[in-house]
Amino acid sequence: TASDQKPVNRPSSNTVKKYVLMALLALLTFGLTGLGAIVVMFALSTLRAGRDSAASHGISTINSSRLGGVAIVITFSLFVVGMVMLSHYTPGVVRDVTFLHLWSAVFVCAMLGGVEDIKADLLSPYLRLIVKLLTFGFFLWTTPNVIPSSIGIPGIDYLLSHAWIAWGLCTLFCVGFINAFNMADGANGLIPGIAFFSILLFSLQTGRVVEDSFMAACGVFLLFNVVTGRLFLGDAGTYGLGAALAIYGLVFFNAGIFSLGFLAALFAYPCVDFLVSILRRMMVGRSPFSPDNDHLHNRIHFFLRSRLRSQVASNSLTGLLISGATSGLVLVGYVNEWWPASSNEWGYFFAFECFMYGFVFYLTGLARRSIQHSAAI
Repeated sequence: TASDQKPVNRPSSNTVKKYVLMALLALLTFGLTGLGAIVVMFALSTLRAGRDSAASHGISTINSSRLGGVAIVITFSLFVVGMVMLSHYTPGVVRDVTFLHLWSAVFVCAMLGGVEDIKADLLSPYLRLIVKLLTFGFFLWTTPNVIPSSIGIPGIDYLLSHAWIAWGLCTLFCVGFINAFNMADGANGLIPGIAFFSILLFSLQTGRVVEDSFMAACGVFLLFNVVTGRLFLGDAGTYGLGAALAIYGLVFFNAGIFSLGFLAALFAYPCVDFLVSILRRMMVGRSPFSPDNDHLHNRIHFFLRSRLRSQVASNSLTGLLISGATSGLVLVGYVNEWWPASSNEWGYFFAFECFMYGFVFYLTGLARRSIQHSAAI
């Protein structure tokens, strides 16, 4: 009977308008491929596979999908295939074996995370760590030209002068960088925004099709992620993007294109938040890798969510504020030539980012205690 039928949850008119505007923006910015990518992302966000409960996150308030990494892989592939079919472009893996090793390492890391997205805890943390170490160890062994021989710090430069030690240090750095990206992925637009700004910068530097396609894939995902909140990176996305940016950073640094200070400023938030979180947990006697909801992005979101009507908006604004104020500003500085990208003067900007991290962390902590005290009264 009609009384036995369950009501159908239909999106509100405002939500429909928001989604239509998002689709139009994707079409105008990235063409038909961008619009097709939006459709693919909507489809992925409705699948049962990769579903995640909002209760498992400190910020997300809706049940969403962990298949964002899969969405980026599919979109990236669509853009590359389109470029190959519509131009005389020859893929880099055909021209340079380094690209084959690079993307193979990224693919392995993304697939490793994808397994975790589909079936949580299927692979133990130790097994995942070993696979990442082996992946980067093999990549750096086969492409030693991306391992730096010095970074301008005397003690570390001495270690890097020994090939075996340099190989081991770079392997550990890359794996730690991936874990930093994974740990910082807590708000819509945070890690996707950092990845988009970084790859857009790489695209401006190289002018190559592969970086253009990678940038477009991340751009469409960033748009979908911040507007809908229905799809987030998951482990496949954070592992894959973290691996790609770590390797790109090594390649550009060793080629003398980007300085250590520039890369530190570009990737400041995930790295600083990773180190601060580990120290913060160890100081209270907890495991340094145990999860918690006291990251800077958690604190900023706690401050914003009581001031904004939409929980998705407060989530997305948190991520966009952080990514825009760090990697986004570095991109602005690069375009406006604040300093040469090869200059270590960018270290001053990195120091400023570290100061602002601590300052905002302190202020948001005071605000949280004040709000909690008022609620208790």
